Amino acid sequence: MPVDKESRIALWIGALREWAPTVRPRLAEWWEIVRENPVLIWQTPAVRYSVYGVGLIVVLLVLQWSASLLLPPQMVGGEPARTAQFHVLCSNPACGHHFVIERKFKFKDFPVRCPKCGKETGYHAVRVNSGPDRGKWIIQR
Repeated sequence: MPVDKESRIALWIGALREWAPTVRPRLAEWWEIVRENPVLIWQTPAVRYSVYGVGLIVVLLVLQWSASLLLPPQMVGGEPARTAQFHVLCSNPACGHHFVIERKFKFKDFPVRCPKCGKETGYHAVRVNSGPDRGKWIIQR
């Protein structure tokens, strides 16, 4: 029959239960030694690293504060955008004019009037990102 191993958590809890009662007497002993020789405070790693940690936090806060003085203030709140810019391409073969209109979000009333030829032939355009026509504007219907 296999022997069940004790779980790691149970081992940690057992070690903690053995260690916990010794904390207060060891701390009192350390304190008496430090009272006799105060230089030992800085030689204690826990104290030294705690001071380093607090010092690091103070330095980071000072750096953040000084950076905030150098940067312009951020706009908090403000009016949300109500309109969007739509690229439009005239579908008239003789014209082919590309222009931008500003309308409400989710605008779908295409075609729109082309400012160059004056006809209702302007459709929503998108830029091609791949293929042989990369970088060109095409009509999205």
